Amino acid sequence: MRITEIEASDVPPVRRFHANKLNDVIVIAGPNGVGKSRLIEGLLQKFQGPRNLPGIRLLIEATSPEERSAWGKAQLDTAIAADADILSRSLQKNRSRRQWNSSVIHFESDRSIQQIAPYQFSWNITDPWIENVGWNQTFGGLKARFDDTLHSLFRKVQSHEKEIAKKAIELQRSGQGSMQLDFADPLKPFKDAFSILVAPKKLLDPDPKNQQLFYESDDKQFPLNSLSSGEREVVNIVFDFILRTSSDCVVFFDEPELHLHPELSYKLLQALRTTGTRNQFIFCTHSPDIITASLDQSVIFLAPPKPKSNGSYLNQAIAVTEDDSTNEALKLLGHSVGVVALGRRLVLIEGTSASLDKQTYGLLLKNRFPELVLVPTGGKDLIRSFGRVLQSVLEKSIWGVDFFMLCDRDAADAEDIQDIEARANGKLRFLRRYHLENYFLDSTVISKMFFDLEPPGSWLQNPVEVDVRLREIAAWTLSYATALIISTRIRRRAGNVSVMPKAVHDMPVDALERAISERVDSERQRLLGELGSAAIQGMARDVFSRLQAYLQDPSEKWKVEIPGKPILGTFAAASGLELGKFKTLYLATAERERLPVFEEVTSIFHEFSRS
Repeated sequence: MRITEIEASDVPPVRRFHANKLNDVIVIAGPNGVGKSRLIEGLLQKFQGPRNLPGIRLLIEATSPEERSAWGKAQLDTAIAADADILSRSLQKNRSRRQWNSSVIHFESDRSIQQIAPYQFSWNITDPWIENVGWNQTFGGLKARFDDTLHSLFRKVQSHEKEIAKKAIELQRSGQGSMQLDFADPLKPFKDAFSILVAPKKLLDPDPKNQQLFYESDDKQFPLNSLSSGEREVVNIVFDFILRTSSDCVVFFDEPELHLHPELSYKLLQALRTTGTRNQFIFCTHSPDIITASLDQSVIFLAPPKPKSNGSYLNQAIAVTEDDSTNEALKLLGHSVGVVALGRRLVLIEGTSASLDKQTYGLLLKNRFPELVLVPTGGKDLIRSFGRVLQSVLEKSIWGVDFFMLCDRDAADAEDIQDIEARANGKLRFLRRYHLENYFLDSTVISKMFFDLEPPGSWLQNPVEVDVRLREIAAWTLSYATALIISTRIRRRAGNVSVMPKAVHDMPVDALERAISERVDSERQRLLGELGSAAIQGMARDVFSRLQAYLQDPSEKWKVEIPGKPILGTFAAASGLELGKFKTLYLATAERERLPVFEEVTSIFHEFSRS
């Protein structure tokens, strides 16, 4: 069986959820707190009692001839009482442990495995594969059935040996002197899966006496509990799944990426999807990788509830596809659609995930704005993409996710910043200083920072001497700063060269040649205008003189206008501290002494949190 449509209302905090045309893989994504796990719990309860929870309606399609025959139809609608009763009978029928068909299997997010309870073997050993077990055994989660899975493996070894011995006795009594040893190894599927998941390790035959599983690695034997926690988890999950040889089941999996390295998570999902037949998987996840890799299936983004004027709610289930406009917009910003799973308010910042900017902002903000999630994105050129997609797509979407962007001031020309911010309606903001590092040049904070790090009388403890040294370094960087400012400005103004003419469809080759040549001439003239030597020489002299005047002024203006990255890096080296540690100590000192050096920065995040 397979769910083709879900309608749910008032499953707190979910108000309205409706998704249809569902595939064999369903990914339910969304930020924390919107109700993904609660929705899954509601669906599980609905399967346990299809007539219960009238706020949830399921359309369920038969995926096997046996189901169609038993149901007398190809589809069940739980809103119809007779169909709900048919589904109950189908789910609650007797089934053996090894033939788990037309049922539900649940893997909860808490998959920690406790110490296995020893199994008390009896003289009468039955084959655990053919034993009937409770119809709802797989509804409760992995932890509730872990003992049963391992005990079944130990018992299978014993019953397999008993079966071989019984056959030998029967042949001997009939006068036979030999026996064909063509008994298939019942644990081969488990061994094969083990090798795929944690290769090159190999699973050995279970030891019923010691009730332990062992594996071989580098010709040595180790107990299963010596695997890493992630390896143990995927082995436990897959063994549980293989044991049942499930088919035509709906498999719920809450946060499959939890505790797992991305590669191990990928192997786990591949192993599950290739084990059994005609199963449907519902993954509740925060993983951008899983979300992005499933866009060819059913990806449902669960947005926060949004009321309509009549008191009802908009549908919180938003189907996401590969060609979705928001997905395309995020690609322009250097991200996959999976990033929306991180939170409801995403602040795009420059740099990579390992950059000092992300660490710095994180240390600066701490838990002051818990609703904001910092997402490192590419370089400064993405500001144009953000401005373009913000108004055309992201502000019009109903995903329930707000996007913001914070850039260093060097990402745009000073005369353009005010206009860009106004057009972005508060979604795009620039720092008021050239770099984030410019906020780390306060001599008072630095001198207090070194109070316990340097011996008494050190120049690093004197704010006047620190300020003198900072200005000396800034003066030394003036030529670099001038070249940086001019090169950035020219690059923005000149832009990319395009020789693509307009309206060239069905154009004769001679005309096409002329059109391209004219376009080349036009681009050449434009670039010559931007790159004229006299204009650039005048610009260089003007910028250098202006920066030099800032340094000679006793005010703090130079800390705003002169690029701070090279100044801070040089000063940190002169102080004997690695740059990352310097920033960490500076932030801690400013907070401890309650010095308002970052007020401009935190005020921007405060505005983002209120928008």
